[in-house]
Amino acid sequence: LIIIMTVLCTVAGGVYSVFLITPMYNAETTMMVNGAKNMTDIASSLDIGSINLSQKLVVTYGEIVKSRIVLEQTIDSLKLDMTYGQLLRKTTAQQVGGTEILKIAVQDEDPRQAAIIANKISDVFVKEVMRILKVNNVETIDTAIPIEKPVNVKTALNIAIAMILGLMLGVFIAFVLEYMDNTIKTENDVQKYLDLPVLGLIPDHDMVLNE
Repeated sequence: LIIIMTVLCTVAGGVYSVFLITPMYNAETTMMVNGAKNMTDIASSLDIGSINLSQKLVVTYGEIVKSRIVLEQTIDSLKLDMTYGQLLRKTTAQQVGGTEILKIAVQDEDPRQAAIIANKISDVFVKEVMRILKVNNVETIDTAIPIEKPVNVKTALNIAIAMILGLMLGVFIAFVLEYMDNTIKTENDVQKYLDLPVLGLIPDHDMVLNE
């Protein structure tokens, strides 16, 4: 029973990973938030106050990236067949550590589409920052490129997890069946549960012949 359950769950995990999971691909673009535009500005921006301000701006800019005005312009520009909510679920914008770097990531079933959307979002975002805040303090560090490796398909890990779960399930079922089994199998069970002496045994005819 334990072996059968382990094998069945392992096979089920492999089938699920290969045939039932829709591969999703991730594309990322990184941007630097800093108002420095020349050597004098760079020198003045290295003080703690300016760095802290830039780091706080990254958090604010991350919310602007996910705003309706940015994502809907992206949808209209690329003529995407999706709503604002659908694109929002595919898009993340977060600060990298405690730095002044903003990472915009998009997941899609097509790796090239994910890269195109991520780059378009960053372009629209920069324009909207300039329009809303009247500043030009965002620079693109890396543009998004297609990555052919899916981020949600981990076949080996899924199979290993399924095998462990199958083993645990098989052991659990075996213990439950053993616990619920109240049948008498040996002469010792007769004496133990019925408190009666054993007068004789009738051997298994087929077993005797085999021996």
